[in-house]
Amino acid sequence: MKAKKLLLAIAAGLPLWLSWNPTGLPFLMFFAFVPLFVISDMLISEGHKNQFGIAFCYAIIAFLIWNVATTWWIFNSTGPGAIATFILNGSFMSLVFAFWHCCRRQGLPEWAHPITFISFWMAFEYLHLHWDLTWPWLNIGNVFDICPQYVQWYEYTGIFGGAIWILVCNFLIYYVIRFFRSERKKAIVFASICLAWLVIPIVGSVALYHHYNNNLKHENPIEAIIIQHNTEAYEEQYMMSNAEHALRLAKLTMPMLSDSTQLVVTAESSISHTISANELLDKTYPADSYLYFGFTIFDTIIAHNPQLNFILGLSTFEVFTEEPNITYLKREDGMYQSVHNSATCYNKFGATELYHKSRLVPGVEKMPFPKIFGFLEDLVINLGGPRTSLSPDTAQHALHTTINNGSVKIGTAICYESAYGEICGGFAKDGAQLLAVITNDAWWGDTPGYKQHFLFSRLRAIEARRTVLRSSNPGICAFIDESGDVHQATKYNQRLAIKQTVYPNDQITFYVQHGDYLARIALVIAAICFLWSLILWTMRVFTKK
Repeated sequence: MKAKKLLLAIAAGLPLWLSWNPTGLPFLMFFAFVPLFVISDMLISEGHKNQFGIAFCYAIIAFLIWNVATTWWIFNSTGPGAIATFILNGSFMSLVFAFWHCCRRQGLPEWAHPITFISFWMAFEYLHLHWDLTWPWLNIGNVFDICPQYVQWYEYTGIFGGAIWILVCNFLIYYVIRFFRSERKKAIVFASICLAWLVIPIVGSVALYHHYNNNLKHENPIEAIIIQHNTEAYEEQYMMSNAEHALRLAKLTMPMLSDSTQLVVTAESSISHTISANELLDKTYPADSYLYFGFTIFDTIIAHNPQLNFILGLSTFEVFTEEPNITYLKREDGMYQSVHNSATCYNKFGATELYHKSRLVPGVEKMPFPKIFGFLEDLVINLGGPRTSLSPDTAQHALHTTINNGSVKIGTAICYESAYGEICGGFAKDGAQLLAVITNDAWWGDTPGYKQHFLFSRLRAIEARRTVLRSSNPGICAFIDESGDVHQATKYNQRLAIKQTVYPNDQITFYVQHGDYLARIALVIAAICFLWSLILWTMRVFTKK
């Protein structure tokens, strides 16, 4: 029996892995959890004492297969970080299964079993988005980023609608298998419901896709350029001066310019060496300084093309005389310094505002739980920047541009932020009519990592119904329209620029307005189910006494 359960755990792990890009067989996810449900049945029938521990051990086999086989590329940037990610994420997933299995054993009615598991899983994914060890990569609703034409309804539900779709289907298939021999009519009923559950959302999504594309408004056209500057991230990026970076961007931009070009989007850290946020905004920096001379290059281009707006990725710092209530570094002169991963719009008025990346990568850009592990601050993984946790923005705010004789607001998601639906939705709520994703995907090399990261932007375009202009170094740059369709996708390790006309949109989708409401509802249901099982357990204990 142990061998059978081991094979079932492997049978769960393999489709979980194969459903993900670049293998790209997302519909395997519809039955990937079924072997785990069968393991739960077997454990209950065997009556072991340590049900929680045994359930955890079998589940972690499946979830480690999934995590390692799908995100092995993390090793390219950090070996210890990769191992920690695999073990922690696999353990969190296994805890969800083990808790559900134990709650199921307490005597919950059959109809409550799927509700309990689905609410537990969604609560885990939601909480995993909102703490210091956040890792949204394998949230199961992301699996459809390779075929967004089937999930156009994400503009109403976000990726948690996809999670419900997947998990309900897993339970329906599980019940078909369970009742196939003993209660054939019941199995047929579940099979019919399962077929409808699969087909109806797809048909509705395809219809929505065609309806939306046929009714797109093409007003206020904006000619935009996206730059893929293809700078090696570990050494070259920091050996080049800011002026050299600016010159590389200028050389790629100039041949593409026309009198109609109004927007140029560059990648994260396109100006790599850290500069003063205050000096940049106040325009008090010495123009001939090696840190700031690159901006005179942009000024020269804008002087001949005054309609231009550059979206730039920067590393910035601020200095405080008193201890701030944000992450900071104590300097030798007694001052306090915060460091940011930033974006700005640079135009004929210079840089008038900055947005600082608000969702930081654990262990790379911030030390998780600093009150506990603050003494390990110097161990934050060094990818060439300052050896301290960065200071994030507290909310998303869109950058103002001078476009179409007015102002078009652009929400600029920096790297990791593009994996979060509510963050990109936050830009739209702040008035963003276009979304830019600026990222540095060089850390992972030519692996599935940059491809997976790119595909997230297709879902963000659908959720907010905003055109996404994605600039990556050196991954995939592209224009992604409001239906998630990709235009002019570049290849890895290219140095080039692409140009296209895009259209702003200021309509607010249901998802943008309400965010991850499905997950918050699931969180409440999960708490109710847990308390219910706890009460049943307590009643059993006192009954035995």
